[in-house]
Amino acid sequence: MKNIYKVELLKLRHSRILNIVMFLPLFFVILGFTNFLRYRKLFTEKGQNVWSQVYTQSSIFYGLFIIGLFITIAIAVLVRIENSEDNFKRILTLPVKRSELYIAKLVIGCGIVFLNLILFMLLTILAGAVIAPHSQSMPREMIYAPLLAIIASLPVIAVQYYLSMKFKNIAVPLGVGLVFSFPSVLIDNTKYWMLFPWDYPGRVLLGGSNVSFNFPPYMYVVSAILFIVVTLVGVNEFNNRDI
Repeated sequence: MKNIYKVELLKLRHSRILNIVMFLPLFFVILGFTNFLRYRKLFTEKGQNVWSQVYTQSSIFYGLFIIGLFITIAIAVLVRIENSEDNFKRILTLPVKRSELYIAKLVIGCGIVFLNLILFMLLTILAGAVIAPHSQSMPREMIYAPLLAIIASLPVIAVQYYLSMKFKNIAVPLGVGLVFSFPSVLIDNTKYWMLFPWDYPGRVLLGGSNVSFNFPPYMYVVSAILFIVVTLVGVNEFNNRDI
């Protein structure tokens, strides 16, 4: 099992996934930072916390529009490494269990999302530290919101991974991801957002900028259950698939 993970990590060196992981949070934190500087007087005229304002400007677009698309693209590219040249056939000639292969790539996919959100968290903290006055303390939400967003992302990761493994054509998972990511902003403002897992990560990520931003704790339980269910379905299909 350890050898599978080593091989998967080696494959990432030759892909562009890590470039996406690094670029997206850096770009949106810089965008949020510059937007805060441009309207600093407006954002702080009522004594608002500078840390929270910088985080808000960085996370508002990242959480609402980008995180779902990032998961879609990252997972699709990760699996495309195998689908593009029928590498699954070569790998399965080795003494490797299909279930172990399926889970290993899924874990790597989760790790990519984890790295992306951790980087976003560190960059927003760094941006806040640059300009926040010493009299203001950093809200703890800036740390635990991105961490909790990882858990909230699990259903989307599982679904996109399942679709990417099921269909060799990368257009299918990308299309589904796009279709569900864009309306998430509108659905987020309705009472039905709990029925739409694509809203979960962005909603939690934005919670780091607003203590009163409410989302029920059982959402994380729902996320975990959906992740497990979709993963079990995917493992079962992969085990019985004629590759």
